[in-house]
Amino acid sequence: MPDSKTKKLRIILLCQGGQGDVIAHTPMIRGMREKYPDDEIIVTCTYAHLFEGLDYIDKVVPLSNPGEFYTKYALDPDHPVRFFKKHFIYDAIMDEPAQGCKTLPEFICSLYGSEYDRGKLDYIVSADEDKIAQVFLSQYQQFNLPIVLLHCTGSIPSEGQPRKVHTMKDLDIEQVTKLVKAHQDKALFIHIGLAGEPTIEGSIDALGMPLREAAALIKHCSTFIFIESIFAHITNALDKKGIVVFRNTSTDFFGYANNHNIAYSGGCPIWPCNRPVGALMDLLPGYRNPKTREPVLWECPDQVCKNMPYEDLEKTFLEVLAEVTHKGADPALQAARSTPPPQIQLPNTAMPMGMASPSNVNVSHHNPPIQHTEEDENDTNED
Repeated sequence: MPDSKTKKLRIILLCQGGQGDVIAHTPMIRGMREKYPDDEIIVTCTYAHLFEGLDYIDKVVPLSNPGEFYTKYALDPDHPVRFFKKHFIYDAIMDEPAQGCKTLPEFICSLYGSEYDRGKLDYIVSADEDKIAQVFLSQYQQFNLPIVLLHCTGSIPSEGQPRKVHTMKDLDIEQVTKLVKAHQDKALFIHIGLAGEPTIEGSIDALGMPLREAAALIKHCSTFIFIESIFAHITNALDKKGIVVFRNTSTDFFGYANNHNIAYSGGCPIWPCNRPVGALMDLLPGYRNPKTREPVLWECPDQVCKNMPYEDLEKTFLEVLAEVTHKGADPALQAARSTPPPQIQLPNTAMPMGMASPSNVNVSHHNPPIQHTEEDENDTNED
């Protein structure tokens, strides 16, 4: 066996969970790099494209075949391994109520034994993605209004997942539509998310835009209204302020200080009361609520988090809009508005939401907003 003293040691990290959970692993990986500056850090997960551009990771490997990955990277006799760590975060959350940690990134750091630096999450918008976002927004520069992104639905039917798993994260589309119609003179609303989600009348329909391109819009928007999902996590990395609405999860544990985190009915008093979302429901039966020790449920029987007064959403929106516009011109937004609308195709190799196939963007000043029709995966991809 090679002498580990003369060879660079490997640290192998398997990051599991939904897409938002994956991004929440970045402070942990950053801490590993601080502690082991000379080691080779290899990260594998289902949503490997979310780690693109992070210079403290030596190699990112999509987790398509766990056995093949383990043989190639963990059992390679020519590359000694310092350690191979993997945790499924919802095991520990359900069984040990987050081990006393106050936030998801802190909790992940504690699981892997990494120092938590209390810094932001990391997510890199590439130069190509940045340009595509500016080109997309340049279609609407004539409106000269603050740009507000909307992401309202957490789970939709899709190929391979024909039924909607649950609606516990979804915003009330009628409420959001009412808000958009009432304030179209104050802001330009752009609706992002999976193709096939319910549309919002009065907003620009950008449903189906690949995830990384939609995430680049966050960098250039004025503010946003999101459910607790992948995009809410990315706002922390990009340091953008907006509204995140929580229904069945904790604002303290899953929320970030850069946002106005609001909860239906003041938050769920018995969280977590539902099963883990998406496909995890079928894979991980038998969990019990750590507070009551009762079996977790498909839906909240009392619907304690079902409705939020429209007035609360509108009041918070107007406060946030006033706050972000009071600061003056956003340089990124100004750059987007000053970008000439192109008449050529821009190459795009970004990952669609939950999938790994390229797409093309063809933006014209006279064309409707970019539309993508690729089917996507369900709620598990967005969390």
